[in-house]
Amino acid sequence: MKTKFCLSLVALLLGITVFISCKKNSKSDAPSTEQSSNLTKEEQSAIVKAGLSPVGAVKRNGGYLIEGDIFLTQEDLTAQQNYINELKTGLKTEQYRSTNIVTGLPKVINVKVDAGESQTVFTDATTEAVKRYNDLGLQLTFKLLDAQSTATADIVINGEDLGTITQGGKVYDVLGQSAGFPKNGKPATPIKLSNTYYNKDYKENALLATVIAHEIGHAIGFRHTDYANRNYSCDKDAYDNGDVWAEKKGLDGAVLIPGTPKGADPDSWMLACAGSSSRPFTANDIIALKALYPVVKK
Repeated sequence: MKTKFCLSLVALLLGITVFISCKKNSKSDAPSTEQSSNLTKEEQSAIVKAGLSPVGAVKRNGGYLIEGDIFLTQEDLTAQQNYINELKTGLKTEQYRSTNIVTGLPKVINVKVDAGESQTVFTDATTEAVKRYNDLGLQLTFKLLDAQSTATADIVINGEDLGTITQGGKVYDVLGQSAGFPKNGKPATPIKLSNTYYNKDYKENALLATVIAHEIGHAIGFRHTDYANRNYSCDKDAYDNGDVWAEKKGLDGAVLIPGTPKGADPDSWMLACAGSSSRPFTANDIIALKALYPVVKK
């Protein structure tokens, strides 16, 4: 696979010619900390029933790393399954969103960076990511807390060595990871970024800001834009069209946002994988954001 970052919900996360979700291609003979084949059929089925792709999913830290940058516990999967079941029995509202979003608008989301030696690099990039959202004038706004602030953070951004995963016979460094989707109307937290890749000397501020914006997107309820076919932005050997398989099962768990195309937007900030552009919000991204979190009325 070409060098790509993985962001999102490892992930948007989420580009540099990276999985903007969260991974970067590494040498094929590099050591791997996990394998994509370590899930039982029951675990794979649980992931599908939660509306997510089991392809490439791996066990990690008491939960599952899914679609490259989304970390969910078994409890999270069960909750997601329940949301989907509720949607099937009621009216559906129709980029994609998850079955749960942040509620109680207007709302200010406090974001705090706790990244050790990478603090300055992460803070600078988070400042830009937060500005991208706040410039839209949405009813959901973000406030970046000072490192010494005692205020409660709704989203914490940590630096950590996230290790590697193996998909399609290749080894990828995990560059980012979200804690899934909103719960009880609150954004998911924490967001983890690789402090071994994004170290204190990292210079590509706009690219890291896109990774952070992508992971925040998951945290407030956005699915990958190319959810229906991740081969659109990712190499086939990395995901093997797993999302299409899940969709055909009728358990997609992704809600199409009105006014956006049913398919991939070539420059969307929520693409599973992307190239080297910093990818600020596209016109469709803005439609999606305003649909979920409308503009403040003047």
